[in-house]
Amino acid sequence: MSIRCKRIINGKTYNTETATKCAGYDHTKDDYPITHGQHLYKSRFGAFFLYEYADDGPEGPEQDIAPISPDDARKWLEKHRRFDVDLIEKLFGKMPEAGSGESKFTLRMPDSLRDRLADRAKANDQSLNAWIIRCLERCAETGSTSKKSKARS
Repeated sequence: MSIRCKRIINGKTYNTETATKCAGYDHTKDDYPITHGQHLYKSRFGAFFLYEYADDGPEGPEQDIAPISPDDARKWLEKHRRFDVDLIEKLFGKMPEAGSGESKFTLRMPDSLRDRLADRAKANDQSLNAWIIRCLERCAETGSTSKKSKARS
């Protein structure tokens, strides 16, 4: 079944036919002839949205689209597809290991660098904080060291 639903919300088009379906569910209640479902989509330009429907009779399905933030999309996947770790990490990057503590860290940087980093984070559908953390995790995983730290060893 091809889902066809298109809405303009806050001046932006959300279209199930041009977006990529990430995950979803359909449900029919045995004791009542209502079928309903919810599907998570990602637009060609990286925006997430939920497509929801309820089909309760001859009038046809009620359909709607609701834009959601990348963080809410990740939470939705964790709730409805928590066993699909590969999908979650494909869309949002490798998640930190459980039990990892968090520390607040203040970093000073030039505004121009912050703007460039924010653009890269937005292009990856992540908050600036999440994107910087993923970059730091990748750097820490490589085990690369500078010449100065090698000289000290």
